[in-house]
Amino acid sequence: MASRRVRLAQRRKAAGLSQERLAAQLGVDRSTVVRWEAADTAPQPWLRPILADALGITADELGALLDEVDEGIHPGDGLLTDRPTSSIQLGNGPRLDAVVEHLREHWHLLVKTDNLLGPRHALGGVLARLDTINELLKTAATSGRPQVVRLAAQYAESASWLYEDSGGTTEALHWSGRALEWAIESDDSLMTAWVLFRRSQQAVPSGNAGQVLGLAAAARRASPDLLPPMRAAIDEQEARGFALDGDETAAQRKLDDAHTWAATDVVGDARTGHGSFCTASYIELQRAACWLTLGRPARAIELYEATLPGLPEVYRRDRGIALGRLASAYAATSEPEVAAQTATEALAIGQEAGSARTLGVVRAVGKRLGTHRQLPAVAHLMRELAMEPG
Repeated sequence: MASRRVRLAQRRKAAGLSQERLAAQLGVDRSTVVRWEAADTAPQPWLRPILADALGITADELGALLDEVDEGIHPGDGLLTDRPTSSIQLGNGPRLDAVVEHLREHWHLLVKTDNLLGPRHALGGVLARLDTINELLKTAATSGRPQVVRLAAQYAESASWLYEDSGGTTEALHWSGRALEWAIESDDSLMTAWVLFRRSQQAVPSGNAGQVLGLAAAARRASPDLLPPMRAAIDEQEARGFALDGDETAAQRKLDDAHTWAATDVVGDARTGHGSFCTASYIELQRAACWLTLGRPARAIELYEATLPGLPEVYRRDRGIALGRLASAYAATSEPEVAAQTATEALAIGQEAGSARTLGVVRAVGKRLGTHRQLPAVAHLMRELAMEPG
């Protein structure tokens, strides 16, 4: 029987994936894929559904690929997972406090990594820290558990967002569910409000305006102590819901309200709290998105062109999705060459970041421009899209 070294590599190649491309789809480093194929370690449980999907096989088939009985490696040898072979014994007290503070500080670094580089560069780090937090939850004393649970909710919400941006809808919903559970357990009303806000965001693709608005309203009710950036984010989210409902007046009013609470962060590490990305420029980008949803692409173009130059460089991922939507607006106003040029710029950012949301918007633009293949800019975009998997 072939070893995992051979079998996993063969399956990856059969799926037409390089180690680099597979790593990008999973949000891990190439070195991690190398270690899997060398049988030095195995994928963590929450990565396996995505890995199986990327390889075009079922979860059971992936399990067979990872079966190392023929190699003499057995469960318990410490080689089948990235988890430590023994729990982290901290109990409670200064050492636990120091570890929690260290992990909280690392969370800020991962948030900035996501904003600068995208989910493919941050997801692996978030999942690894969640692994450590799970070990802490097993051994922390009763009095020390609440602070670890609050930290777990914080990281779980980040995992949800990174999976969502990476295209992992099932995993995103799983982690937002865990985040909500942990937020409620630790009586963290701010995190509870934030996760409800995120669930409202996750409802947008369904087009269900009532659900989007209902979850945003629930987020507002969840905490009496909402921070200003969180208020801005919830106002902006309600505007998205009203736009989906076709209510232009209400949407614009909510966006105006959001400016009252707008954040001023240009660092991108969320040190001012959840919602720190909701700056004045971000709100205007969302206003443009609402105009697009409301069928007013010309208004959207005007706002995107005026706002994008002022978007802080750290929010590169947001720039990518905004450029994709701007390209969609240009396509809707019968400007195929400009649409293709803008979409190509968005595509480059989406590929670099591993943002499935951005790539999805660009693919939709490409389909819309299909009748203009004779134009050089459109032809170039089509060639670039043809090289994208899926």
